[in-house]
Amino acid sequence: MTTITAEQALKSKQNFTEYLADNTPALVTSTIANYQSKSGKVVVTIAELTQNFETFVNAVNEPTVLELPQKPYFAWIVTSPKDRIMNVLKVVNESSTGDLGIFVFKAFLNGDKMDFECLLKPELREKQKREKTITKTGGIQYDYWKVYSEVCDEMGEGDYQIKPASQHYQNIPIGLKGAYIKQTISVKDNYVASELFIGDNKKLFADLKEHEKEIEKELGAMTWDCKDSNKSCFIRRTIFVDFTNPERYQEYAKQQIELAIKVRETFFKYI
Repeated sequence: MTTITAEQALKSKQNFTEYLADNTPALVTSTIANYQSKSGKVVVTIAELTQNFETFVNAVNEPTVLELPQKPYFAWIVTSPKDRIMNVLKVVNESSTGDLGIFVFKAFLNGDKMDFECLLKPELREKQKREKTITKTGGIQYDYWKVYSEVCDEMGEGDYQIKPASQHYQNIPIGLKGAYIKQTISVKDNYVASELFIGDNKKLFADLKEHEKEIEKELGAMTWDCKDSNKSCFIRRTIFVDFTNPERYQEYAKQQIELAIKVRETFFKYI
């Protein structure tokens, strides 16, 4: 069987579809993972070069799709998105109560490889919870994550997007089973941190530990935590900040996002 290259994939819809079937984009998987973990929905992938609304209509009307117990997520991967179609999809996502979700990813050549960019995703809605009293610390955490989310938008770093909440951590999927980036903050100890959290895979931790010097040369001093009493491990880089000064939250958030990007890039060299 002939292997289709990234360049060949862009020459026809059939090539493009076959290429994606054999090369599932990590960005697509990681972007939708957090949505699936909350809803359990299946993902219907639509692949075509030039975006055509009729293709989407046909995908929705497939008998296997109509028979699903709940509406699926649609991952539409194209090379040439159309503004008129994107505007309609945006309205559909914004109008949905959470039953329907449409993702659009743009594929493009980067040298001899295929890269992807997320152009559209639905709002990640959570079930309404009973209101609870937010403590002073919780209020600071919420305010910081709100600024973080805004800075993430400004930087165009959708992979590191979060939903503001009165909690001290946010999980960022990275397309790696059993592991993810955890963004943490400590109001008490005045720091923000990015860590690679590894769940029940001490071999992965041990493999990375062998490259400790190389990793710390790129990221600085890290905390390597893998206790015998715990199934999970983490490798954390900390930046000390001042949470009594809200005017600097934007600066801290930018540093934390940039750190998370570097943590992901560095660790993936050794995974």
